[in-house]
Amino acid sequence: MNFSKLVAVLICAAAVSACTTTGETGNPTAATQTTGSSGNESSGNLPARPSILKVDSVDACKLLTADHMSQIGVEVATPRQMSLVDGQQSPGCRYTGTGGFGYTVGAVTHKGVSYWIEGDGNVESKVIKIADFGAVEITLKGTDNFDCSVSIDVADGQQLMVSYIPSTTTESQKGQSVLCGNAEKAAGFALATLKTLK
Repeated sequence: MNFSKLVAVLICAAAVSACTTTGETGNPTAATQTTGSSGNESSGNLPARPSILKVDSVDACKLLTADHMSQIGVEVATPRQMSLVDGQQSPGCRYTGTGGFGYTVGAVTHKGVSYWIEGDGNVESKVIKIADFGAVEITLKGTDNFDCSVSIDVADGQQLMVSYIPSTTTESQKGQSVLCGNAEKAAGFALATLKTLK
């Protein structure tokens, strides 16, 4: 990993308060760490992908349903173009709630999940599972309450990326595990909806 990956994670955080497009609303599963092997991408430690869920034409603002939005406490979905990986724009959606916290959901089609687990850099990457799909939990090194992103391995060269950005005023005391738990829950919802779209 290099400087561009640090920038990508910082932009993930900024995306919740700054990215742009129109939107609307996707069923969760717990994530657990795993070290299975994979026949996809070039990463040897991702679990095998159970199916291919391409995100080329997915509307990220339809990946969280009204029920999902209610469960994670957000009310507004706004479409945006976001710089999530390598500074390249990806279609996404910003979901916001009262109190300053929010989520972003992005459909990355130019780099797969292995981007986050190859090399070194300023981000911590941990292989997890979201439902039956391999994923990577991404946090900025040396921080404990900044944000958390989850990138799901949905297809070769593609990833569904979900980030949770806490409110600096109301959530400054929460630890990283809480923030990542929020990101994983929303990622489970988004993945469940994506499965129904194929």
